[in-house]
Amino acid sequence: MESVLRALRLAAVDLFSPPMLLLTLWPMGLALLLWGLLAWLFGAAWQAELAAFLATTPLQTAAGWLGADWLLTYSAFFFLVLLWLPAVYLTAVLITSVVLMPGIVRHVAGRRYPGLQALKGGTLVGGLINSLAALAVFVVAWVLLLPFWLFGPLGALLSVLLNAWLNRRMFVYDALSEHASAAELAWARREGGWPLFAMSALLGLLYLVPLVNFLAPIYMGLAFTHYGLDALRRQRGGAGA
Repeated sequence: MESVLRALRLAAVDLFSPPMLLLTLWPMGLALLLWGLLAWLFGAAWQAELAAFLATTPLQTAAGWLGADWLLTYSAFFFLVLLWLPAVYLTAVLITSVVLMPGIVRHVAGRRYPGLQALKGGTLVGGLINSLAALAVFVVAWVLLLPFWLFGPLGALLSVLLNAWLNRRMFVYDALSEHASAAELAWARREGGWPLFAMSALLGLLYLVPLVNFLAPIYMGLAFTHYGLDALRRQRGGAGA
């Protein structure tokens, strides 16, 4: 747990360095712009299609029995929001992972781990494939878990766990692909246990906090980079950074 706390602390320090501050608005800003535009253009059509789908489910029977004709419309809007929010989140995470992580890793490695040898066990193509595969699994799982939101806290808990899995799957690779060998990269992706999973969950929750969510993608990238490079240094028997 000490390594996780160290990573979070150093990430907070590095977040407010000028190079990182210049990056903070891009992931969430671009994601919100893209999905806000799509919602404005197609939101009404998407809601109508969702309502038509829900009309083929037992929810239609429940609405008729309750005399609540509005139930399908509001349920369609609710599920549309549950799809729109992770779409924004995933887009911001993907921008950070694919476009910004190489710069974040160079920044952290240059400041904190200048003597750590870069063995280049990962590749840009490998990182892209890893990210897209993780996103595909996430999307399928998120859709399958949507009915659990009807049970309130259970749906929220499952979404937190799913986000934690995604963050760990994507960012451990991104943080270490430049410096770890292929064997070290495979080792790092197996290690960490519950402390790393808890950090992944906590970082995912930051996206739900207004204004803080604009800082969350870069902070997440910094935290995973600090955690990964420090773990790699210790695995190689290096001194503290």
